[in-house]
Amino acid sequence: MKRIFKFLLLALTVLLVVVLYRTFTFKAGAALQVLDREEVSVDPKVLGGAIRYPTISHKAEMIDEEAFAGFHHYLDSVFPLTDSLLEKETINGYSLIYTWKGSDPDLDPLVLMAHQDVVPVEYSTQEQWDFPPFSGSVTDKYIYGRGTLDDKGCLVAIVYAVENLLKSGFKPKRTIYLCFGHDEEISGRDGARIIARTLEERGVRAAMVLDEGGTLSRGIVPGIEKEVALIGTAEKGYISLELSVDLPGGHSSMPEKRTALGILNQALYTLEENPFPERLTPPLEGFVDNVGPELPFIQKMAFANTWLFKPLIYNVYRQSASGAALIHTTQVPTIFQSGVKDNIVPNRAKAVVNYRLLPGDSPEEVLKRSKEIVNDTAVRISVYEDVAIPASPISPYRSEPYERLGSAVRAIYPEAVVSPYLVLGATDGRYFYSISQHVYRFSPFPMEKEDLPRIHGINERVSVQGFENSVSFYATLLKDWGNQ
Repeated sequence: MKRIFKFLLLALTVLLVVVLYRTFTFKAGAALQVLDREEVSVDPKVLGGAIRYPTISHKAEMIDEEAFAGFHHYLDSVFPLTDSLLEKETINGYSLIYTWKGSDPDLDPLVLMAHQDVVPVEYSTQEQWDFPPFSGSVTDKYIYGRGTLDDKGCLVAIVYAVENLLKSGFKPKRTIYLCFGHDEEISGRDGARIIARTLEERGVRAAMVLDEGGTLSRGIVPGIEKEVALIGTAEKGYISLELSVDLPGGHSSMPEKRTALGILNQALYTLEENPFPERLTPPLEGFVDNVGPELPFIQKMAFANTWLFKPLIYNVYRQSASGAALIHTTQVPTIFQSGVKDNIVPNRAKAVVNYRLLPGDSPEEVLKRSKEIVNDTAVRISVYEDVAIPASPISPYRSEPYERLGSAVRAIYPEAVVSPYLVLGATDGRYFYSISQHVYRFSPFPMEKEDLPRIHGINERVSVQGFENSVSFYATLLKDWGNQ
């Protein structure tokens, strides 16, 4: 027994030494290049003016042509150098491509993206806004309105940065494309997808593509108070499955043992009781490697030794919906339809379950797995509206494009922690892997916890200082990349 005890003690000692060594030597990735911040001249009312054009995405057949035409004219009027010196094309009626030709055609171009469209505002919530949602009101601290965060803020900041560089006489060596889709909020199929196809047909191979998606968070990552620049290196996939059951109904006073509604409820319960397994994907592994060294000691120790503390890390992520979504493919019922009257057993019951797929989980596997778990021939399971989008490829974070992007962030926010991230929603960026393996997602507006519900919600806004910093970020990035 003594020999066994000594062996266990030695093993525990070795384990402790390994854990502590890995913790104390746990350092972030490669040091980022130090860039000078590009100073800019910015009027916040310019973004406010852009918000006044209600370029809302409802459905493809409901596009407000007047709103989009007005917005295009507005961009031309407030950014006259961009309008006159860059080549502008309208794609598929409403989307835009600006081409800023570089002096060296041998350099792969840079693509900056944003989308023109915004989501609707629920009529019942309009009175809850501090200012009307399409007023573009500007106070000393904030610019209010639908689209300030998603995504006209980025669009206007990008063009503002170009305008400032043009005024200074800057001429890039590398060609720069500004690509602004018009239907991102309803899939991007008629906008960004066609832009990407157009560039691909022209033989464009981009050094980097930058779209919205990741955030500059403050106080959102537990344990870190300073800014964390979460750069999306991939995004989750998307599929919805329709579950339907048809059985004879009849009078509720004489129900059969199995009813359409009861069978469907059981199927949904069975799915809910069988969630997808948890795992760390490369974007989250990158997050662990880059954010971990900045955490308090106990969390740092767990992140430095994921081989040992992975169950503990998973448990921490499970505590929040956003955290849980990072470590597994999610599934949730979103539509349920059945019944017309309280004393009639329905003949049909139907539900839709939405899935957001981790990289590595394919739509085909999701469909197959769901059928196997439900395991009831009375339940028909099919792809809802024939939409099945796999998770995007994963762009490398140990690469020159990623590091240049991080350097531009640090030029504006010197203390920021720069980290890869998995974007939970869908962006237009997923269409651009046909022209680049370096597709990243980052919105440079500072976000705090209280700001997250404002995206697609009430009182959407950006700070005046944040908007100015965003213009400076894009100008710094353009000047750095354009000179290489």
